[in-house]
Amino acid sequence: MRADSFTHSMTSSRAWRVLRGAATVLLVILGLSLAYHFCCLPDFKEELARQRIGSGVVVVDRKGNILRIFPDKQDRFGLWVSNDAVPPCLISAVIAAEDKRFFHHPGFDPFAMARALYANVTRRQKRSGASTITQQVVRLLTPRPRSYRTKCIELAESIAMEMQLSKREILEFYVNLAPMGGNIRGAALASRIYFGKNLDQISVPEAATLAALPRSPSRFNPVNADGIQRLMAEKDKILGRMAKEGLVSEDQYQSSLGYTVSLAKTQLPMEAPHFVDTVVARGQACGGRVETSLDLSIQHGMERILQSHANRLAAHGIRQISAIVGSARESAILAMAGSLQYSEVDLGFNNGAMAFRSAGSTLKPFLYAAALEQGHQAVTEIPDTFRSYTTPRGDYLPLNADKRVYGPVIIRSALGNSLNISAVKMLKEVGLEPFCTVLTDLSLVRGSDKAADLYGLGLAVGNLEVSLYHLVQAYGVLANQGCFRPFSLMKCSGVHSVKKIFSEETAYVITHILADPTARMLTFGNPSYFDFGFPVALKTGTSSNFRDSWIVAYTTEHVVGIWAGNFDGRSAVSSTGAGACGPILKDIIRLLYGDRPPRTFQRPRRVKEVQVCSMSGKLASAACRYPIGELAIIGKEPGVCQMNHDREYHDLTADYAGWLAQRETRQGRGRFRLAAQPVHSRVGRVDHQFVPIEIISPHDEDHFVLSPHRNNIIRFQAQTRSLVEHVAWFVDGMEITRTAPPYEFFWNSVRGKHVVLAVTPGNEAARIEITVE
Repeated sequence: MRADSFTHSMTSSRAWRVLRGAATVLLVILGLSLAYHFCCLPDFKEELARQRIGSGVVVVDRKGNILRIFPDKQDRFGLWVSNDAVPPCLISAVIAAEDKRFFHHPGFDPFAMARALYANVTRRQKRSGASTITQQVVRLLTPRPRSYRTKCIELAESIAMEMQLSKREILEFYVNLAPMGGNIRGAALASRIYFGKNLDQISVPEAATLAALPRSPSRFNPVNADGIQRLMAEKDKILGRMAKEGLVSEDQYQSSLGYTVSLAKTQLPMEAPHFVDTVVARGQACGGRVETSLDLSIQHGMERILQSHANRLAAHGIRQISAIVGSARESAILAMAGSLQYSEVDLGFNNGAMAFRSAGSTLKPFLYAAALEQGHQAVTEIPDTFRSYTTPRGDYLPLNADKRVYGPVIIRSALGNSLNISAVKMLKEVGLEPFCTVLTDLSLVRGSDKAADLYGLGLAVGNLEVSLYHLVQAYGVLANQGCFRPFSLMKCSGVHSVKKIFSEETAYVITHILADPTARMLTFGNPSYFDFGFPVALKTGTSSNFRDSWIVAYTTEHVVGIWAGNFDGRSAVSSTGAGACGPILKDIIRLLYGDRPPRTFQRPRRVKEVQVCSMSGKLASAACRYPIGELAIIGKEPGVCQMNHDREYHDLTADYAGWLAQRETRQGRGRFRLAAQPVHSRVGRVDHQFVPIEIISPHDEDHFVLSPHRNNIIRFQAQTRSLVEHVAWFVDGMEITRTAPPYEFFWNSVRGKHVVLAVTPGNEAARIEITVE
């Protein structure tokens, strides 16, 4: 018995000496750490600010919904949250699990260290640790090999951290850096992955589970059954400590024991992938929390709508759809879908919203806006008649989509019905250079000083390649009274640079035409998918061989753009912009507004509605039998109609001769006649001939190649300023024939260079040279 007492006394004495020595060592370490602190210890304030930004990139929508999380430089995923977003139950669980004296020690716990040292010495093995939350944060920031030396370094840095940061800031470090299994760190992301909820929504048992995970992420792996069993047991231990410390009530403790937590590992967020890719590509996702302009609710609704139309479009050979919804007021993107599915299916990783494709007829509103800026009006007449043009690439003969011609039309009808022939004639009137300047100002032409020569008259019908994003941005000009503001992808992008492109009067007149169902009745009819119940300005477009189908629409609040086609360039089966994209547009408009229509477009004070003569386009007089309502800009109203309406027929100028001859051949004499004398010109006539006579087919310096497999007949046609009895045709000085209106004949070509003259009875002549090889 004395031997046992002696042994116990010796053991106690040795333990006391060890503890006394440990205290001495701790005092020495404390002194050294304080000296080290003032020399070369880290600046943890700066480190906290750096971690908040550099812990990975989190891209969110305008309401804070997470779109995507990018890893940090160590390929770890996290979701940094401030102290305000951490629920008290999680703080209590972490303190109970890791460091119950956290709020009372200076970075290290002397009692825990003494206990651990005593256990290690007496048992000769490491049975008990003594790391505080502060020391763990130091280790998470700078991982080091485990040794007594590194323990001393970590101790010094822990004391420094306590001196530099508040306890709440140290907890912010721990909650966001704690390992949670795999490459996931931080409680906020773990809560989303394992519980499918935000951190501020977790329950007490879920908080205890999150506090348990960092203690051994591999042993407590919530993916497999064994890991879950061990995790639940550890969770219950932590709950017991919380109950012992009075951090939870006895009822909460009892009800939280066992398998009271539902674990189901979910995937990391992957919302609006093409949009986020664009944000990253623009260098706008540099670090921390990136707040974008996207509205995830609109994004999800739009994606569902596109999917609902996939089978309908597939029947027409269309495998992909892209769409954008923008805010007209904010000039910001609210939703973007680059394809039907972000995958390899039908090249779905491509972003069709940012890809450049042939614009089709979507540029025509800007052409006619440029015409209005030059003084033309909505009632300006355009001869929609066949006319070929010489270009550097050869003769160009524009055709309307339905291969028909419509004779005299006004700008409202030409734009509403998207007539190609009229658009090309209007482009000739406006000028290639001025129109290219407009397209450059709209960011549709990309940095080419020779755009006019590069694209030529084909600009009128969309040979320019544009992206859906740039089209939506350009149409935003019409929705914003003629002002250009770049569309942003970010929630707060600062002050927009504003550039005036069109007057508000011009923007309103073009908008009024695009929103007018009667203006497009001629070629589009009145499909149900264009019936919105309120004004929506829209324009469709279709590229050559039906490769691209477009529609862009806008209200006072939103701009919507849709593209349908195939990323590999395959043509669709006779699918136009209206037929392919119109039903999609109607569904998106319904998504945006439901039963709440947007504000109507406000007419500028300098725009008024007037009654004009449907025959002359001038202000209707008492004698005008068929007046129509039209918009006019105050100060630019047309004069009063002077036509004689007692006559049965409507006189046309000689440049309609070919169209009128074909019309009479097909359907007999109508109400149009060629005028024997000059007529009262319709206001703002386009394509009016200032030369007495012109050979419009073929063109000067045209080349023809004889073929043994077909007849080699060349069609000659002239156009006169006023009606003449005939035109005499001379080839190489010999008169070949005389032709009445429409002044055309067919000639069996002969090899060689030839000089062709067309001469009126008044000896007015036009001359060209052609070559037959």
